[in-house]
Amino acid sequence: MATRTAEPLRLLVAGQVNAGKSSLVNALSQEVRAAVDALPATPSFQAYELRREGLPTALIIDSPGLQGDPEEIKKRIEAAAESDLILWVVDASRADREADRAALEGIRQYFNDNPNRRRPPMMLVLSHIDRLRPFQEWSPPYDIEKADGPKAKSIRAAMEAIGADLGFALEDIIPACLDQSVGLYNIDAIWSRIAALLPEAQRANLVRRLGGISGKFDWNRLWTQALNAGRVISRVVVK
Repeated sequence: MATRTAEPLRLLVAGQVNAGKSSLVNALSQEVRAAVDALPATPSFQAYELRREGLPTALIIDSPGLQGDPEEIKKRIEAAAESDLILWVVDASRADREADRAALEGIRQYFNDNPNRRRPPMMLVLSHIDRLRPFQEWSPPYDIEKADGPKAKSIRAAMEAIGADLGFALEDIIPACLDQSVGLYNIDAIWSRIAALLPEAQRANLVRRLGGISGKFDWNRLWTQALNAGRVISRVVVK
């Protein structure tokens, strides 16, 4: 049985079905470990080892897509409770966000009820921004701060509305395109935000390990499965 010589940071990728979670994992890896269209909705939690020059090794978890079932939400809360950084993926063109809201409220409530734990930092990846109005326009990059064009205004408006709905500050929202057929956009910004949140993630990691959290979520099994399956994402380097 494989063992861990050192425990990596745990990055949980979560969101609704077809939000772009598996596409985000592939985009961060800068290699196609599995065809995105083969992963429309991850049937179970899938673990990958993620490496990037200058950053600590991390175990990135691609979670099943939420559909609003209470048991699904409970499992996300359990996974979040044993994670060090959460990347929540939301489809910018989707109006129904009740499943996202319920899961995120559950995660926040868990940590409110357990003050001895440190809530992992959370960031929101706003996917499918290419599908926002005007639909036919897609010519990145876009200056979201100035928002002086129709597409940039739509992206900014989506960030503000979804951030207010789901409880994310604008600085924690990264708009992106994760569709390889359209062209990846803003992946470097996602990496930059991950790097900015690392100190907080490492503090959450320390508190979690000192607390001896093991819980119902079997990270040891996921790690072993990742090693045995050879899911090691190792060619990600700083440009």
